[in-house]
Amino acid sequence: MKISRRFWAGIHLPCLFLCAFLVFACGSKNSSTEAVPSVQKAPPEESRVVLQVGDVVYSEADLIKYIRDAVGTEAKALETATLSRLYDEFIEEKLFLQAARNQKITLSPDEKKEYLAKTAEESWPEEETKALLESESGPLFDKMMVEKYIDGVVKDIKVDDGEIQRYYDLHKSEFFLPERVEVSQILLSTEAKAVEIWDKAKLASEEEYRDVAILESIGPEASQGGKMGVFQRGQLLQEWEGTIFSLREGEVSPVIQSSYGFHIFRLDKKYEPEWISLEQASPSIRLKILDLKVKATVFRCLEDLKESLDWAAFPENLSFPYLRIE
Repeated sequence: MKISRRFWAGIHLPCLFLCAFLVFACGSKNSSTEAVPSVQKAPPEESRVVLQVGDVVYSEADLIKYIRDAVGTEAKALETATLSRLYDEFIEEKLFLQAARNQKITLSPDEKKEYLAKTAEESWPEEETKALLESESGPLFDKMMVEKYIDGVVKDIKVDDGEIQRYYDLHKSEFFLPERVEVSQILLSTEAKAVEIWDKAKLASEEEYRDVAILESIGPEASQGGKMGVFQRGQLLQEWEGTIFSLREGEVSPVIQSSYGFHIFRLDKKYEPEWISLEQASPSIRLKILDLKVKATVFRCLEDLKESLDWAAFPENLSFPYLRIE
């Protein structure tokens, strides 16, 4: 990262002594009047330059808007380490943006509309969507430019079957599934109520158990008939685990008390330990390798841009102490 040089760094010591002498001499002429030192106010965030890429200058106001858009909160509410990380990401985005401009990447009206439709759940501000559709500028336009540039960088990355096989052979332990249980619960607030419900649930069919859970349970999964999901050892509370794993399929536990209330568990299904086959594991392995390749390619591209582009960062102009994160 190129960092701006401070003005005072180039001043020699004799000059400093001369300045000090002149100040003292001028002050002695008006010894009867005490000089009042002027108070230097920090410049507003709109004028504090924190980054320059080529001819484009970015102020701290640009950074603060980026932070607000990125995390949905004001910068002043964040810790210094988080602000520093976001500043680094801001620099990276602007470098990618400059690379997109250098490549003369363009966005068609159809691409803009497709992007807005694809990201509709993000609820972009109306003025930003309008700027995107009607102009070649604005935060959304820049975001799309960066994404289109990165898509071009990684578009030819592929994962072949040999790579998947090698990953599977080298990471066999990732594809072993230990014993697991599928569990449901009815959660009650009082022991008396739990005992009353247990009397009905202990011999109930699965359908009857689920009906009781929907009507009586106060657990978050009550509307799903009490279905909690599938768990392996170590994923449940220790005071529950022994009892649940000892149950037979379809069996209901006695009432178990915890800080949440009183539980009546049902073991819906038990899964024996097994190995996931290469065929079953291939889709997830392919995505994992692809993700690693994409990240490595984007990182190398960013490092090349840092070397080739004309840019300078000015962390000394930030309103927070910048922490370099290695």
